[in-house]
Amino acid sequence: MKLMFELSKEQKTLPCAEVIACLNAENIMYTVITTNEDVLIVEIKPNDSIIQRLAERLAFTFVIDELLFSCPATLDDIVRYAEKHPLMKDGSIAIRCKNRSSSIHSQQLIDRLGDIYTKNRLVNLTHPEIELRAVVTENTAYVGIKKATLETSHFQKRRGHFRPFLLPITLHPKVARALVNLSSIKKQETLLDPFCGTGGILLEAGLIGARVIGSDIEQKMIDGCKKTLDFYSIKNYELSCCDIGNIPQSVSIVDAVITDFPYGKATTTKGEALAMLYERAFASIAFLLKKSGKAVVGLSDKSMVCLGEKYLSLVEIHEFRVHRSLTRYFVVYQK
Repeated sequence: MKLMFELSKEQKTLPCAEVIACLNAENIMYTVITTNEDVLIVEIKPNDSIIQRLAERLAFTFVIDELLFSCPATLDDIVRYAEKHPLMKDGSIAIRCKNRSSSIHSQQLIDRLGDIYTKNRLVNLTHPEIELRAVVTENTAYVGIKKATLETSHFQKRRGHFRPFLLPITLHPKVARALVNLSSIKKQETLLDPFCGTGGILLEAGLIGARVIGSDIEQKMIDGCKKTLDFYSIKNYELSCCDIGNIPQSVSIVDAVITDFPYGKATTTKGEALAMLYERAFASIAFLLKKSGKAVVGLSDKSMVCLGEKYLSLVEIHEFRVHRSLTRYFVVYQK
């Protein structure tokens, strides 16, 4: 089975990396067929339950499809390939098109695919039993059958102003979930956020079934984080108010570390220079992280990436523009 993940274009590298990390977290054997800003296509053994588990985790994917075929992005090629790839399942059908090509008209493509795939079938645009989806880029067309639509509205419902404790530095839940996924954390494994703040990362990790541990140097953050976790019925958590250097005294080895480092604007460093704070943080993270475990950290200064490389191996960097004056770097390390 070839799965096509229709990716969000909100960021160039993170959506694809998130899918790969989740495949690893779910222990799915896969082969990458192709990847670009629009889609990631992998081959796996057929398993609908796996598809549903991925759909429940992912943040930067819109739809998961079973790929029928891919071909050059011309109308004649798409029709020719469609004629060679019939649908094996009975049922009503709808045809959708996500078109980023300047040379193909969406409705014309839908009509031509309809000539092939709607024969002896009922067309149902509202509740079809089969949704045929075409993703067309400038060079390649991908046609598949939808297996799962990812519901992302719940991320909006968990934004900071809906929580019982709010500060303006809160990560968007969608970003927090992606960071959690990049760590390849599994259900029941333990995740640490040593700068937990309002608890957004711990919340997203708890919602996918991880055991979460959080610490922060400010008691008001710990109190607020507890309110957040309790509000969303997260049960399996531990919180403590302590400095990053003291965490190893109270926390044993963890499976993953995900955190957004403070950067001295709306957050506090207690007067400590950022480079010194980060160096101490990386030392503690490396001490607590299991062998081959991943640490995912948010940095505001790319030059700080090298500090982590003193203690951990650099895996990847994802540049995320927050607004005109702030770019975040989400960095994945491995022990």
